[in-house]
Amino acid sequence: MDKELEELFETYEVQRLLKAARGFISLLEKDNLSQGELIFRSRESLSELYAAALNFPEVPLRFNKDKDFEMGELDEELRKGNKNLINKVKDGGLYWEVFDPVFDKEEAPTLGWLGDDFSDMYNSLKSDLYKIDVIASNESIENGLWSIEFGFRVNWGHHCINALRALHFLAG
Repeated sequence: MDKELEELFETYEVQRLLKAARGFISLLEKDNLSQGELIFRSRESLSELYAAALNFPEVPLRFNKDKDFEMGELDEELRKGNKNLINKVKDGGLYWEVFDPVFDKEEAPTLGWLGDDFSDMYNSLKSDLYKIDVIASNESIENGLWSIEFGFRVNWGHHCINALRALHFLAG
Protein backbone atom coordinates (compact mmCIF):
# COMPACT_ATOMS: atom_id res chain seq x y z
CA MET A 1 0.00 0.00 0.00
CA ASP A 2 1.15 3.54 -0.79
CA LYS A 3 2.78 5.13 2.32
CA GLU A 4 0.47 8.18 2.45
CA LEU A 5 -2.60 6.02 1.94
CA GLU A 6 -1.40 3.58 4.59
CA GLU A 7 -0.95 6.41 7.10
CA LEU A 8 -4.53 7.53 6.47
CA PHE A 9 -5.82 3.96 6.56
CA GLU A 10 -4.20 3.26 9.94
CA THR A 11 -5.65 6.31 11.71
CA TYR A 12 -8.00 5.74 14.62
CA GLU A 13 -10.83 7.56 12.81
CA VAL A 14 -10.65 5.37 9.70
CA GLN A 15 -10.29 2.13 11.66
CA ARG A 16 -13.18 3.10 13.95
CA LEU A 17 -15.51 3.69 11.01
CA LEU A 18 -14.41 0.53 9.19
CA LYS A 19 -15.07 -1.49 12.35
CA ALA A 20 -18.53 0.10 12.75
CA ALA A 21 -19.37 -0.46 9.06
CA ARG A 22 -18.29 -4.12 9.24
CA GLY A 23 -20.37 -4.53 12.39
CA PHE A 24 -23.46 -3.09 10.71
CA ILE A 25 -22.98 -5.32 7.64
CA SER A 26 -22.46 -8.35 9.86
CA LEU A 27 -25.61 -7.57 11.84
CA LEU A 28 -27.73 -7.32 8.71
CA GLU A 29 -26.32 -10.59 7.37
CA LYS A 30 -27.40 -12.55 10.45
CA ASP A 31 -30.23 -14.93 9.56
CA ASN A 32 -31.41 -15.77 13.05
CA LEU A 33 -32.51 -12.34 14.34
CA SER A 34 -36.11 -11.62 15.15
CA GLN A 35 -37.51 -8.29 14.06
CA GLY A 36 -37.36 -7.10 17.68
CA GLU A 37 -33.70 -8.07 17.99
CA LEU A 38 -32.93 -6.39 14.69
CA ILE A 39 -34.55 -3.16 15.88
CA PHE A 40 -32.70 -3.18 19.20
CA ARG A 41 -29.29 -4.16 17.82
CA SER A 42 -29.44 -1.99 14.70
CA ARG A 43 -30.13 1.07 16.84
CA GLU A 44 -26.87 0.48 18.68
CA SER A 45 -24.96 -0.37 15.51
CA LEU A 46 -26.22 2.68 13.61
CA SER A 47 -25.35 4.94 16.55
CA GLU A 48 -21.77 3.66 16.47
CA LEU A 49 -21.60 4.02 12.69
CA TYR A 50 -22.93 7.59 12.71
CA ALA A 51 -20.66 8.67 15.56
CA ALA A 52 -17.62 7.19 13.80
CA ALA A 53 -18.52 8.89 10.50
CA LEU A 54 -18.69 12.31 12.15
CA ASN A 55 -14.89 12.29 12.60
CA PHE A 56 -13.97 10.46 9.41
CA PRO A 57 -11.28 12.43 7.57
CA GLU A 58 -11.60 13.84 4.09
CA VAL A 59 -9.99 11.47 1.61
CA PRO A 60 -8.08 13.14 -1.22
CA LEU A 61 -8.18 11.28 -4.52
CA ARG A 62 -4.62 10.93 -5.82
CA PHE A 63 -4.96 7.78 -7.89
CA ASN A 64 -7.16 7.09 -10.92
CA LYS A 65 -10.39 8.96 -10.19
CA ASP A 66 -12.51 7.43 -12.94
CA LYS A 67 -11.62 3.78 -12.57
CA ASP A 68 -14.40 1.17 -12.47
CA PHE A 69 -13.61 -1.81 -10.27
CA GLU A 70 -14.49 -5.40 -11.09
CA MET A 71 -16.82 -6.32 -8.26
CA GLY A 72 -16.92 -10.05 -8.97
CA GLU A 73 -19.81 -11.87 -7.35
CA LEU A 74 -20.71 -8.94 -5.11
CA ASP A 75 -23.72 -7.94 -7.22
CA GLU A 76 -25.41 -11.31 -6.61
CA GLU A 77 -24.50 -11.15 -2.92
CA LEU A 78 -26.09 -7.70 -2.67
CA ARG A 79 -29.30 -8.92 -4.32
CA LYS A 80 -29.55 -11.80 -1.83
CA GLY A 81 -28.77 -9.48 1.07
CA ASN A 82 -31.46 -7.03 -0.01
CA LYS A 83 -34.05 -9.82 -0.17
CA ASN A 84 -33.19 -10.89 3.38
CA LEU A 85 -33.38 -7.30 4.63
CA ILE A 86 -36.76 -6.72 3.09
CA ASN A 87 -38.05 -9.93 4.66
CA LYS A 88 -36.73 -8.91 8.10
CA VAL A 89 -38.49 -5.54 8.16
CA LYS A 90 -41.53 -6.29 6.01
CA ASP A 91 -43.91 -6.00 8.96
CA GLY A 92 -43.67 -2.45 10.19
CA GLY A 93 -40.65 -0.27 9.83
CA LEU A 94 -42.63 2.52 8.15
CA TYR A 95 -42.23 6.07 9.42
CA TRP A 96 -42.86 9.68 8.43
CA GLU A 97 -40.00 11.96 7.48
CA VAL A 98 -39.31 15.32 5.92
CA PHE A 99 -36.59 15.09 3.29
CA ASP A 100 -34.79 18.26 4.36
CA PRO A 101 -35.89 19.39 7.83
CA VAL A 102 -33.99 22.71 7.61
CA PHE A 103 -35.36 23.76 4.22
CA ASP A 104 -36.94 27.20 4.59
CA LYS A 105 -40.12 26.28 2.69
CA GLU A 106 -42.87 24.09 4.08
CA GLU A 107 -42.40 20.55 2.89
CA ALA A 108 -44.90 17.71 3.09
CA PRO A 109 -43.80 14.63 5.01
CA THR A 110 -43.02 11.49 3.05
CA LEU A 111 -43.15 7.86 4.02
CA GLY A 112 -39.82 6.29 4.95
CA TRP A 113 -39.10 2.60 5.42
CA LEU A 114 -36.37 0.92 7.43
CA GLY A 115 -36.04 -1.73 4.72
CA ASP A 116 -35.03 0.97 2.23
CA ASP A 117 -32.68 2.65 4.72
CA PHE A 118 -30.97 -0.62 5.61
CA SER A 119 -30.78 -1.73 1.99
CA ASP A 120 -29.21 1.50 0.71
CA MET A 121 -26.71 1.61 3.56
CA TYR A 122 -25.89 -2.08 3.17
CA ASN A 123 -25.28 -1.78 -0.58
CA SER A 124 -23.12 1.31 -0.27
CA LEU A 125 -20.99 0.14 2.66
CA LYS A 126 -20.69 -3.45 1.46
CA SER A 127 -19.45 -2.26 -1.95
CA ASP A 128 -16.93 0.11 -0.37
CA LEU A 129 -15.67 -2.55 2.04
CA TYR A 130 -15.31 -4.94 -0.89
CA LYS A 131 -13.05 -2.42 -2.65
CA ILE A 132 -10.99 -2.02 0.53
CA ASP A 133 -10.82 -5.63 1.74
CA VAL A 134 -11.04 -7.77 -1.39
CA ILE A 135 -9.71 -5.77 -4.34
CA ALA A 136 -7.21 -4.07 -1.99
CA SER A 137 -5.23 -2.03 -4.55
CA ASN A 138 -4.13 1.54 -3.83
CA GLU A 139 -6.81 2.76 -6.20
CA SER A 140 -9.62 0.64 -4.76
CA ILE A 141 -8.74 1.35 -1.12
CA GLU A 142 -8.58 5.08 -1.76
CA ASN A 143 -11.83 4.94 -3.76
CA GLY A 144 -13.57 2.88 -1.07
CA LEU A 145 -12.53 5.28 1.70
CA TRP A 146 -13.48 8.31 -0.39
CA SER A 147 -16.85 6.76 -1.23
CA ILE A 148 -17.58 6.03 2.45
CA GLU A 149 -16.93 9.67 3.36
CA PHE A 150 -18.85 11.06 0.38
CA GLY A 151 -21.74 8.62 0.90
CA PHE A 152 -22.06 9.68 4.52
CA ARG A 153 -22.50 13.31 3.46
CA VAL A 154 -24.93 12.75 0.59
CA ASN A 155 -26.66 9.36 0.98
CA TRP A 156 -26.17 6.77 3.64
CA GLY A 157 -25.73 9.37 6.40
CA HIS A 158 -29.30 10.57 5.69
CA HIS A 159 -30.58 6.99 5.77
CA CYS A 160 -28.70 6.36 9.00
CA ILE A 161 -30.13 9.34 10.86
CA ASN A 162 -33.66 8.70 9.57
CA ALA A 163 -33.44 5.04 10.60
CA LEU A 164 -32.11 5.98 14.04
CA ARG A 165 -35.00 8.34 14.62
CA ALA A 166 -37.54 5.70 13.57
CA LEU A 167 -35.80 3.00 15.63
CA HIS A 168 -35.88 5.25 18.68
CA PHE A 169 -39.67 5.31 18.54
CA LEU A 170 -40.07 1.66 17.47
CA ALA A 171 -37.96 0.49 20.41
CA GLY A 172 -40.26 2.34 22.80
